[in-house]
Amino acid sequence: MLPANPLRKCLLLPLYLLLLSPGSRAQTPVSDSFAVALVQHPQKDNARVDILNSASRSYFTRDASIAEKYAKEALNISEQLGYTNGRIWAQRNLALVENTRGHLDKQMQLTLSSLKLAEALNEQHTLSILYNDMGNIFTEQNSPRDALPFLHKSLVIKRKLQEAPEISKTLNNIGSAYLALHILDSSLIYLHQAEQLKLALNDQRGLAYTYENLGLVAMLEHRLQDALHYHQLSASCYLSADNQLGIVKSNLNLAEVQTFMGNFPAAEKNLRKAYEINRVLKNVKNEMIYYKIRYELDSARKDYLAAFNNYKAFTERNMAYFNLEKSRQISRSQEKYEAEKKQRENILLKKEQQIHLATIQQQRVLVLSAALLFVILLIITFILYRMYKRQQELTRALNSKNQEVSLQNHIILEQNTTLESLNQVKDKIFSVISHDLRSPLAILEGLLFLLRDEKIDAAQFRFYADELWRDVKNTAYMMDNMLQWASNQMKGIGVKADDFDLTLLLNQEFELLQTLAKQKEVTLQHEIPGAVMVYADPEMIRMVLRNLINNAIKFTPGGGRITVSARIDRTFAEVIVKDNGTGIPLENQHRIFSNIYYSTTGTRNEKGCGLGLHLSKDFVERNQGRIWFHSTPGSGSSFSFTVPLSEDSDSNNRGYTIIVQDRGSSGMSVLNQ
Repeated sequence: MLPANPLRKCLLLPLYLLLLSPGSRAQTPVSDSFAVALVQHPQKDNARVDILNSASRSYFTRDASIAEKYAKEALNISEQLGYTNGRIWAQRNLALVENTRGHLDKQMQLTLSSLKLAEALNEQHTLSILYNDMGNIFTEQNSPRDALPFLHKSLVIKRKLQEAPEISKTLNNIGSAYLALHILDSSLIYLHQAEQLKLALNDQRGLAYTYENLGLVAMLEHRLQDALHYHQLSASCYLSADNQLGIVKSNLNLAEVQTFMGNFPAAEKNLRKAYEINRVLKNVKNEMIYYKIRYELDSARKDYLAAFNNYKAFTERNMAYFNLEKSRQISRSQEKYEAEKKQRENILLKKEQQIHLATIQQQRVLVLSAALLFVILLIITFILYRMYKRQQELTRALNSKNQEVSLQNHIILEQNTTLESLNQVKDKIFSVISHDLRSPLAILEGLLFLLRDEKIDAAQFRFYADELWRDVKNTAYMMDNMLQWASNQMKGIGVKADDFDLTLLLNQEFELLQTLAKQKEVTLQHEIPGAVMVYADPEMIRMVLRNLINNAIKFTPGGGRITVSARIDRTFAEVIVKDNGTGIPLENQHRIFSNIYYSTTGTRNEKGCGLGLHLSKDFVERNQGRIWFHSTPGSGSSFSFTVPLSEDSDSNNRGYTIIVQDRGSSGMSVLNQ
């Protein structure tokens, strides 16, 4: 039996993408030959730098500490000699070492530094590799759309230079980016091109990454037997290349596929292998994925207590990683602000010194004029005139400085306003966590405590399980809304519009929402034409649909009905979510889409954070649509919103009702350096 809730695996796919890091592996004899070459060439010159960089490259997937030592020595010698090319490759090797440790921000800084030096030299081979690295980093940071321009630029250069091994790597990485975007047909095109080229080159090390990606595509398409076959091929290639990071990933992949296929002993064995190797590598992202898959395995084996503990361990590590990244961003922002403030202070001090020097010079002129007063009266008159002109210039300079100071004060006030806004966002988050999230967690903790101490039996626990599951899912939706709102407030959310099928997107969300409706004995169905192609940001529209349907479930009592329908206009699709629930009181209707914090409990005391409808309005309007509602207290509500049709839309006017069936889904992406 597979673990429940396959939709959660789709939502956790970006965590797999975080795990996927570039890597290459030289065989042990090659690494030993570099060590011998370094002993035979102790002179600190360009040749030693090249040997050190090659040695670092050969070690980074097997022993990151040795690779780091060689790269740092190469960087130090390159800076002493002014050897720019050596400095580029040393920094690139240090970036790869940081990748094996999961430090993507440090990898990005080092890669950008190398890229600036390479662009100054205009060395095409080096540029193609660094563009490839930049694309890989963006894919690992769950920004595959930002990765594709760098990867395609790298592919153009490599094809121009006819570098077949490098072309195969970039083809694999483009396929990996499309895999992260769930554009599976495009992903398979590039992955099969990479596979054919690597087979022709007999590149067993490179085939490991491509086979792993093909396995991930097979998992997303629910072809578990094919996925197992590709991951076994990938594991064999990683093992032959002695790629420790790749061995960990292949064991994790095999464990998850075997869990889905019900082969629990094999899954347990592969998880143990991954855990033992990662204890040496200390890769925090590998550790997160380990606990996530172990949770799935324990759930499939119905060991729910162990599953709970492992899911808790996964959640703690995920939150720790999230908080660490946020702390690094805040620290970098503070350092930048302090540096700019110091620079402004230095400029002001320099200008004050210039004014003081001018004043001293003026005083000297006055003393000299007084001494010559009795000698030549005309000279004194001329000097006084020059002093007058000088005074006018000083006055103009002082006025100009006052204007600059006023401008600086204005900038500081704007920065203070921004900081106050961020504090308000923080207070809002803490308020929601302290008031709305503690309750369901406390109930869960209490029930688990009673179950653990055998104060209630399993039958009694199952009596509360459905209601507890619904509360936890409502809490999860509330957390999604809060995080989206906080992200929107702190750094803004850019619209990434694309053509997509609105009906397909609704089907993806409908399964879990229908389960929530069944828990309340509410009928939930949708009646929409077969395919509605629209042009908008699919993730934003997904959040809008989820909020509107979840709100309808929340305020519809048992026995009620919720219907999702659509109407096609010339340029827009109008989506309607209608229920026969409690409706909205007239005195509160003006607060629904406002910035005012407004939240009420549902028919079964479901809670919300008061951000869902405000966030939905913002997302709809960002995608050139509008949202409105009609509600009658006691009779129900109808929420409607519009979204632009795709220019290539070929709507099907035949309506039908779809009941979503359970099906598993999982996947991730891997990069190839």
